[in-house]
Amino acid sequence: MGQIQGMFIVPHPPILISELGKGREKEAVKTLQGIEGIIEKIKNINPDTLVLITPHGEVRQKNLTFLEGEEAAGNLREFGYENIELTKKLDRLSIQQLKEGFAAKNLPGVFTEGILDHGAFVPLYFMEKEIPETKLIHISIGMLELKVLYDLGIKIKDILEEGEGTFAIIVSGDLSHRLKEEGPYGYDQRGVEFDLRIVNAIKRCNVLDIMNMPKEIYGPAGECGLRPIVLGFGILGEGRMTSQVLSYEGPFGVGYMNAWVQKI
Repeated sequence: MGQIQGMFIVPHPPILISELGKGREKEAVKTLQGIEGIIEKIKNINPDTLVLITPHGEVRQKNLTFLEGEEAAGNLREFGYENIELTKKLDRLSIQQLKEGFAAKNLPGVFTEGILDHGAFVPLYFMEKEIPETKLIHISIGMLELKVLYDLGIKIKDILEEGEGTFAIIVSGDLSHRLKEEGPYGYDQRGVEFDLRIVNAIKRCNVLDIMNMPKEIYGPAGECGLRPIVLGFGILGEGRMTSQVLSYEGPFGVGYMNAWVQKI
């Protein structure tokens, strides 16, 4: 039987990569240290496959999108760097099982070949240096209601556990993009409130606080991590949990959190 070993939440700003940051990545030193801590934790559990959830890539309104094929490749050309590339082997067997399970249960999922978006590329860039042997399941979220995403996560969990292998869930998502006036979307006080609620909920393993987040808070916050986190909690499954927030900061007006959650 397959085993879900834990959920790991990481941010994905390309500026963390030194070739692109050109020194500015040092302004996010807590985030870089948090990523190192996440990678050490993943190395210790030694999963076969990373189930990476991204809010970018081929995001559809009413479907999750899964990459299929032998491998997926990506680069940072859209950020001006032609030579930073990455190729990752996909977990073909598990993806085929998911494809068959989604079809049998008439679940909203699309399976297609595609590229690694930057939400997947940035975490994998750091992880490939330490855990290159892992395979990948790449999931782009759908713009679905939070409860629907959580329930889909439970279905994904059930399908993976019916198969073989061990899985670590990688939730790629930045928090509010409105923490500072000089940030990408300006300042909104609900951005600060959103981030505080998410960080505290993760510390307490309080899934309901996250799923019941009011739209009037997460909408103006300009976030991209809420739906990936909810889907990740669904895949992790219900039960008693323990967690740790390794880092949180917002040096560029965007909230970056590194955290892990595991069942006990």
